[in-house]
Amino acid sequence: MLQKIKNKLFRTRQLVKKAQEDLDILKQTIERLEESCARTVDGPLAWSPSLYHRWQRVLGCLRMRSLGPEGKVRVGADADGGYVIPADWKAVPMLISLGIGPENSFDMSFAEAGISVEAYDPTISQLPQIHPKIRWIQSLVVANPRHSNEVSLENVLERVSLDNLPVLKMDIEGWEYPVLLSCSERSLGKIRFFVAEFHGIADAIIADKTATLEATWNKLSNVFDTVHVHANNAGGARILGGALVPNLLEVTMVSRNIYKTYDDHEDYPGTCDRPNIKGKADIQLSSPLRHNERANLKA
Repeated sequence: MLQKIKNKLFRTRQLVKKAQEDLDILKQTIERLEESCARTVDGPLAWSPSLYHRWQRVLGCLRMRSLGPEGKVRVGADADGGYVIPADWKAVPMLISLGIGPENSFDMSFAEAGISVEAYDPTISQLPQIHPKIRWIQSLVVANPRHSNEVSLENVLERVSLDNLPVLKMDIEGWEYPVLLSCSERSLGKIRFFVAEFHGIADAIIADKTATLEATWNKLSNVFDTVHVHANNAGGARILGGALVPNLLEVTMVSRNIYKTYDDHEDYPGTCDRPNIKGKADIQLSSPLRHNERANLKA
């Protein structure tokens, strides 16, 4: 009898231990979800249907397409500074990189592949990594140059020939909107593909000030197809109308004249994506993007 009691006690302890382990896993999952919802808006505003529709309207400005399962690769750091771009990137003649900051692994990947890089950033004292193929240009790219150290994207692209279409990378802390809007579609057509970080998205939706964002994406969609998006978790996200909306979105677009694209059936983040801040959960975008795709199909 005593042995039976001991056996039952042992099994009970094992069950309690397993339950505790399951509880710990659940707590970790909840913590990761809470972390990915950093800076979440609370109260009635967060669940307003108008905010969700605003988010869907903004997403509708992107022409979401796919390059297919083998069409994209990750280039650069396995965290912030790396981007998902077309797999044929090594065939391009040049990279124009706007905004360098403390990390330039993306530029270095191109340079190490033998591709010339023009890196624009007057705000740093030196390049994080130096390579003979990288030319550092201490000019600020703006919409309307007024000073000797300023240049427009139109100026940068006007000397590019149609036989040597470059890649463009942009991370210029919110200045991407006026810079892109000031550039003609003719000049934008000289870009083979580009990746850009778009800032202040959730904030613009909450304030109902999305006109500039929508105008920028609509203009780009006249020339490019969007083939990848990734929410940068460094910018946080907000729950708007039940959707998790990032404040900072990395967008990869390809020239419609060069690349063949297909209906988009991808989830984001994808297999090539990595959290920008390691140890912090990535922000899931699959649900709102799938909803947006269905809405476009019905339209």
